[in-house]
Amino acid sequence: MTTGPNKDTTAVAARSFLIWGEEFSRKRRYAAAEKLCQRAWGLVERTLGQQHPMMAEVLECYSDLLRRTNRSAEGIALKNRAEAIWKAYGARFCRTSIQSHAVSRNCAEGEGSD
Repeated sequence: MTTGPNKDTTAVAARSFLIWGEEFSRKRRYAAAEKLCQRAWGLVERTLGQQHPMMAEVLECYSDLLRRTNRSAEGIALKNRAEAIWKAYGARFCRTSIQSHAVSRNCAEGEGSD
């Protein structure tokens, strides 16, 4: 896995692939869109790892493409994997925030009480 500034570069490049992939998908150029999703997947997996939140973004975009191309079973599997990554990431983030900021719980209780 890569550390430092290369992580930011990786995230930017992967998002660019996904944006172009979504654009191609809207234009029904599914083969080109799939290649871009696969490039984003490989880049993120090599540099950030399989459990990184950026991988969840890649999996969600690829999942949407697969569903559009009548490959629902594959799409659902990727969506479930993305949700598991988000859940694991969110749980770690929340635990860290609550431990380091006692105010967090009070703010959460008062949300929407304007």
